[in-house]
Amino acid sequence: MASQNFYQVVSEAIRHFEQNGFTSAEDLAMWTEKIRKAAIDSLTPESVLNDTLTRTLGGIYKRLVDDGQLIKANPGIPKYTVERLKPKLRTELDRRMAVSRSLIKLNREQSVQKVTQRFAGWASSIPAGGSRAVDVKDTKDHIRKALTSLSFEDRRVAIDQSHKFVASLNEIVAVDGGAIAMRWNSQWRRPGYQYRKDHKERDQKVYLLRSSWAKDKGLVKPGPDGYYDDITKVGEEVYCSCFATWLYNLRDLPDDMITQKGKDELAAVRAKIAAMRA
Repeated sequence: MASQNFYQVVSEAIRHFEQNGFTSAEDLAMWTEKIRKAAIDSLTPESVLNDTLTRTLGGIYKRLVDDGQLIKANPGIPKYTVERLKPKLRTELDRRMAVSRSLIKLNREQSVQKVTQRFAGWASSIPAGGSRAVDVKDTKDHIRKALTSLSFEDRRVAIDQSHKFVASLNEIVAVDGGAIAMRWNSQWRRPGYQYRKDHKERDQKVYLLRSSWAKDKGLVKPGPDGYYDDITKVGEEVYCSCFATWLYNLRDLPDDMITQKGKDELAAVRAKIAAMRA
């Protein structure tokens, strides 16, 4: 949240140009620089944001990887698979941390730039000698708007990157653990969620993985919805909260995604199980 000093500097700058108007480029540059510095000083220190990101994404890693939630979310995945993949999962954590820091830094730079641009654009339009027609409150709100919404944008970045991180960890484990397809789950029913129309249309559709043990053996084929890598992944697009249910067994697939060879093998397995129970 912008500090009181930032609000004060903006108020002083507006008052100055309200009374004197645009008199020189040097005068405008001086006030613009004052606002820029006050805006930067008002921002939450990067060290604090980094600590918050570390707690947020590190907490997700601990819950999913160290505490075993990945295994619970992917039934049938043995614990040693997650242990073996830990270096890769840790690399994903580091990558997601770097991306999050970069996005937050870029948002901050753009917000400060918007503030100074709005001020310079407004101040340079005031005629020399000042103006009584200035709506001070509206002008302040317009200039400060980019900065006052920044904390909200920081939170949005953290939330979005958290979802992307969870989706990536699950995909790494699922693909390595033998998943053959995924079922798309849209959040379009969630109140207030601004879903994408095409993501809603994907809800509960099953997409085949292009490479898997089942495909290599000729047991599966793409259904009407095709391959997963032909569409954007869950969480890939900005603020997408969709998630995947990973499918590991032939019996979990729609009938039209199983080849005749796959159906024969599935029938043989079922017959064997029935015989063992008899």
